[in-house]
Amino acid sequence: MKKTQRLTALLLALICCLPLAVACGKKGGISVDKDKAMEQLQLSDAKTQESKKEATESKKLATINGTKEKIEETKPKETEPPETKGPVEEVPITDYTPYAAPPKTPEVYDAAADNRELKVHGASSSDGDWCVVYGECAVGATVSVTNEEGTYSVVSEGGCFALRFLSPDLTAILDVSQSYEGKQIGDTLHWEGEIVLPDYGQDWGVWIGGENQGFYHKMIPDFTHTNLMSDEVVKSLTERYADRVEKLKTVGDGCEMIFVMVPASMTVLTELVPEEVAKPVAGDSRFDQLKKALTEAGAKVIDMRETFNERKNDSLPLYFNYDSHWTDYGSYLAYVDLFDYISDRYPAAAPKTFDEFEWNWAYYTRGDMPWYFDIDQGGKVYEYTITRTGKFDHPAVRAITRYPDKNWSLAYPMYSSEIQNGGTYNTRREDLPDTMVMRNSYGAYMYELIVDKSDKAFMMPTFSYAFNFAQIKKNEPDYLIYILSEWDFGQIIDN
Repeated sequence: MKKTQRLTALLLALICCLPLAVACGKKGGISVDKDKAMEQLQLSDAKTQESKKEATESKKLATINGTKEKIEETKPKETEPPETKGPVEEVPITDYTPYAAPPKTPEVYDAAADNRELKVHGASSSDGDWCVVYGECAVGATVSVTNEEGTYSVVSEGGCFALRFLSPDLTAILDVSQSYEGKQIGDTLHWEGEIVLPDYGQDWGVWIGGENQGFYHKMIPDFTHTNLMSDEVVKSLTERYADRVEKLKTVGDGCEMIFVMVPASMTVLTELVPEEVAKPVAGDSRFDQLKKALTEAGAKVIDMRETFNERKNDSLPLYFNYDSHWTDYGSYLAYVDLFDYISDRYPAAAPKTFDEFEWNWAYYTRGDMPWYFDIDQGGKVYEYTITRTGKFDHPAVRAITRYPDKNWSLAYPMYSSEIQNGGTYNTRREDLPDTMVMRNSYGAYMYELIVDKSDKAFMMPTFSYAFNFAQIKKNEPDYLIYILSEWDFGQIIDN
């Protein structure tokens, strides 16, 4: 019991005893002054109330101080805000030398070593009154074809040629010769055969341009800018992808949308396009429109036109001559540009250099263009070209086989069931990003490259461009990557 409480109780007891004390006081008892006792009691009560007030104020102040101290103890220290998945400072490659093949040099004919026979595989209608003839010859040779309309020549590549010649009546009565540095090699070959009339429609019709290069008819509208999007379509496209970009920010700790936009061979190799087929047009193309719309929507666009134009005279080709796809070198350059950008946030994702791969030249068959010419339905037309083999140290990457039989095909085995249907690959390297890849058949050529630079890679099936947000959210990638060739832009515009 506190001191003030004890004093009050004592005084109350004394007051209660006052009558008894007065009665007994005359005879030697205790004598008490009642008025003085009441005064003492009132004084004591006032002190008690004051003490209670002080105690209450003290308790209140202590509570306030205690709460403040608790808040100060639990309040986090001020630190720099964590890095988000927003834009980072882009540091472009200033010296492309470590990633580039050496410059192209002319092939040399060696009479002592080259015993390749001059032969013709077949001829087919190409465009209008023009036809194409496929064949083989000596390495380094220039092949000339003569008919009633004139003489047409092309420098072969690796002893293979595809030559465009005029034949209005669709007859193939040809004198074929080969030469090197102006001197004829061997005898002239007289060849008569059928001019095939393929019928695969506008999308899959093929024609041959300069330097043995094949092109698709369906790319002419992009080349001549006759398929531009209307303002309404551009606006709708921009709004649709801006909404998707915002949704991706809620995935995990943020997911960025990247488009790798791959130009068609016709867009890059404009000098090989004959004037009879099409002429380049000034002004914006559909490629430019799409790039601008996606950029304004907030997506990152990697436009491969500049890199390809700078590298099209390298010793390794960007595109096949006899197939509609890019080569392993073209896709490697796209990988360099893609992961150079990603490495600004994930340094471990920096692309491998050119010398970290083996580049093998050999003869490969079954390119899709001779097939669409109806000349090669059995793999008889070969092209001399390259394949890429990486020096990968991770078993998940080494297990990816894009060329089950390296002498069999330029492209089609690469979307075998594993690659065509997609899959999930985990390298368990947390210093690399998680990627989700939307792609067409062009994406097959980057398959193992992307897996190698990803912690987890979700490779969607070929030709799968549908924006399935629930699936994306479930996988929580750091990057949603679209590998988009120019002849497939409609998949993005309409999807």
